[in-house]
Amino acid sequence: MFIVPNPQKIKINDGKLIIDSFSIMADEERIYDFTKELNTENGNINIVFKKVENKKNEEYSLCVSDKGILIEYSDLEGAFRASSTLKQIIKTSEGEINYMEIEDWPSIKNRGYMFDISAPKIPKMEYLKWLIDAMADLKYNQLQLYMESMVYEYKNFPQYWKGTDVLSKSEIEELDIYCKERFIKLVPTTNGFGHMKSWLAKEEINHLAITRDDNGIQTTINPLKKESLELVDKIYDGFIDAFSADMINIGMDEPFELGMGETKEACETEGKGKIYTDHLLKICDLAKNKYGKTPMFWDDVIFKYPEQLSRLPKDGIVMEWGYETEHYFDRYCAILKDKGIRYYVCPGSATWRSFTGRTDNMMFNVVAAAKSASFYDAEGLLMTEWGDPGHVHTSTVTYLPMALAAEFSWNSGSTDDIEACMERREAVANNLKYLDKYIFKSEGEASLADIIYRMGNYYFLENSVNCNATELSCCFTKPEVITEEMKPGFRRIIEYMKGLRKELDMVKADELCLREAKHNCDMVIFTAEMVLGKRDKAEAERMKKEHCELWRARNRELGIENYGNLIDVFFE
Repeated sequence: MFIVPNPQKIKINDGKLIIDSFSIMADEERIYDFTKELNTENGNINIVFKKVENKKNEEYSLCVSDKGILIEYSDLEGAFRASSTLKQIIKTSEGEINYMEIEDWPSIKNRGYMFDISAPKIPKMEYLKWLIDAMADLKYNQLQLYMESMVYEYKNFPQYWKGTDVLSKSEIEELDIYCKERFIKLVPTTNGFGHMKSWLAKEEINHLAITRDDNGIQTTINPLKKESLELVDKIYDGFIDAFSADMINIGMDEPFELGMGETKEACETEGKGKIYTDHLLKICDLAKNKYGKTPMFWDDVIFKYPEQLSRLPKDGIVMEWGYETEHYFDRYCAILKDKGIRYYVCPGSATWRSFTGRTDNMMFNVVAAAKSASFYDAEGLLMTEWGDPGHVHTSTVTYLPMALAAEFSWNSGSTDDIEACMERREAVANNLKYLDKYIFKSEGEASLADIIYRMGNYYFLENSVNCNATELSCCFTKPEVITEEMKPGFRRIIEYMKGLRKELDMVKADELCLREAKHNCDMVIFTAEMVLGKRDKAEAERMKKEHCELWRARNRELGIENYGNLIDVFFE
């Protein structure tokens, strides 16, 4: 038996409960709604949900004995989490369940998943609902859909999205209800400073951009102009009210042009940190006082100017982010806790700019984030899944990061190094089993989850370690960076991935997941061969065709051409 996420305490007792069918007995009607798949008429095993007063939010106990199954909880969230655990126990049993006692609660209060749909890659509604169901099973309680480009029907800007298949307000409202039924908070996410390229590309808005010193693409709005705040207000209007959540992710990260062009003089005289924080406070005030939402914002700029920490809004939530093995979550968490600042930790899936992910980097990044969050009392953990450069990786390679982030944010484990190492090994093994059984539907001895895990470690064969990317993916997006020194590593990668590709041919699993895994594996081989000088036009067309078919299986049309455009550069 395995349970994902692993409960905080579990004791296996002597004896087994022979199971056939179940009867639910609950003192709250809502419980019958989320236990329908277990409930049968005149079941031979009673599952009793009993409300008690001595448990915290989401905490529950689950006892299997000769009397049946008893679940104790204080709130409906706790009952819901208990039912998720029980369903796993029943599905992994073979007609009998060990007597056991489980005491369980989350290490971290808020456990979120942020999905970038702005590369752009807008999932179909049925896929989003499937994702929400998968998140609920993994005990997530927050979802953010990152919207940087024109992927939503902004009320005040119909000219930018008319004629495209963007998310509508009614669809967001439908998803919001779907999330709430599963005790997940759907949080609006958009930008108000950096990462505004899509907006600033519009002729009537471009005058709000900060001019780059190199006259390159403009991504940052000018915080010194009153109209910049008015633009953000117009974006919020008709967008924020589609979400019932009491918070909003306002972005505010990476304003790369701040200090250039029109802001150079002000930043030199008043300080870049002050100019940044002045604008941050205006956006926070707008979100809080006009729209009634608690603002969340990334911390990369604030920690460059630590004197600004004292100016942060007391009710705002800092998002402490970093995506590498080497990121020092503990250092920044200690500072934020000491200053009494509300915050989340935000690790990354490391799937973007990689084709298959960077598995070990992701795993250690997530574990470090979760342990620091638990030790320093962070309010939440938000797993980030970005789409650069246009979501060339498929959904299938994102499920392992999603599962492991759920695992360690629910149960962050021991602070003892040796125990933590053993717990991590067990957690990874259990999560691979979980993915094979519940997501990939693997059959037989061959494990699709294990192959995907190993696919994500091809970057170890590269000539050098890259930040936020693999070396191969950098060559894919910018062929001009290719050097002779890189090529021996790419030859090793081809042989490594061809071996995994043969293993994939032996796998029996969900057809779409298996096709996606094969395609991602082929992407690595194909790109490495292109970098080494091989130009197979027929294979290029096959890869583009497969990419489009897989894209359409889960997503809308917008953004589908990005992968093909990147390939075509090699044939120009």
